[in-house]
Amino acid sequence: MDFGLTPEQEKMVAIAKKVAEEEFAPHIHELDENPSLLRNLFKKVCELGVGVGIIIPRKYGGNEAGHLTRMLVNIEFSKVYAPMGLVLQTVPMGLWALLHFGNEEQREKYILPVVKGERMACLAITEPTGGSDVTTIRTTAKKVGKEYIVNGSKVFITLAPEADFCIFTAKTKENPSEISLFLVEKGTEGFIQRVIDKRRGLQGAQVGNITFKDCKIPEENLIGKEGQGIRAALKSVVEVGRLGNTALAIGIAESAFEKTLKFLKERKLYGGKPLAGLQTIQFELVNMRMEIEASKLLAYRAAWLLDQGKTGLEAGGEIATAKVYSSETAKKVAFKVISLCGAYGTLTEFNLVKFLEYALETDPAAGANNICRMLIGRELTGVFTIGG
Repeated sequence: MDFGLTPEQEKMVAIAKKVAEEEFAPHIHELDENPSLLRNLFKKVCELGVGVGIIIPRKYGGNEAGHLTRMLVNIEFSKVYAPMGLVLQTVPMGLWALLHFGNEEQREKYILPVVKGERMACLAITEPTGGSDVTTIRTTAKKVGKEYIVNGSKVFITLAPEADFCIFTAKTKENPSEISLFLVEKGTEGFIQRVIDKRRGLQGAQVGNITFKDCKIPEENLIGKEGQGIRAALKSVVEVGRLGNTALAIGIAESAFEKTLKFLKERKLYGGKPLAGLQTIQFELVNMRMEIEASKLLAYRAAWLLDQGKTGLEAGGEIATAKVYSSETAKKVAFKVISLCGAYGTLTEFNLVKFLEYALETDPAAGANNICRMLIGRELTGVFTIGG
């Protein structure tokens, strides 16, 4: 197995590092205070070829660099400004559904403007009744003539407040499994986008709720066929969202670790010796570094499997394993670094608590960690059990 990066991957990672250091790092406070600024940076990374187009075919404006390259690039962005990692996790999910289930007209109309950074998309599945069990959704789409009339709501949808179009799931029959996938444009009557104001964590990437109130959607906005919604949505979540979340978690863990390591090398006590020289401190640092490196290897392999032609169904166990391990590592590292830095770790300007807030958001996203554990358990044992 070759662990070296290709020249193309090295080039794209270098571009990502440069834009993150020059465009993100100096403006983190402003980005958190004014999330709309993130849209300008989103356009910038897309124009540089390190945005959502990494996994999109050239035919639709992408560069087909692959899932592993996307993983490497998104880790770099997430290290410097994690909300951008969340944006680059979210936007491609809707495009992935269009790419694999949409028709040619839909692909040509909607994918290219997003790849260019001119538009943003969101994928809306989760409802007040939950998100992990998609068969419980209550949003309905009733066919009337050449339109669908949609009623219902979606909650905790990343980029819902500012997305130019939304791809969402809705029931088209009374059968719980008869769920379909649709696209609705911003500004459509009866399509209401709201921001969730009181929220911690990855604040730079807005999260919101969506309401459909007798929203009329033309029949040509059905993605795929009626009843294909679960399959299309899960493919997007597993192959794009889950791996994107993995990159986000690794970036958060690495950034927290590197900042803490620097502090411990510079902080001197006990006769002018750095704290990093204490054996107990070193053991903690070593344990964190090992878990971060293990997270990377799991993530790289999962992404590589998709690049080899495996589907999310075929590589689901590896993807879920990478997601859970990286998320749990991010949470552990983010918690541990606060205690290693003592009182400094609690200071607002030191910003370590922010890493913990970031890390906590990686757990429920793109398939909660315990849901992923259930999927891994089913693959290991051949038995799928709810509860117990």
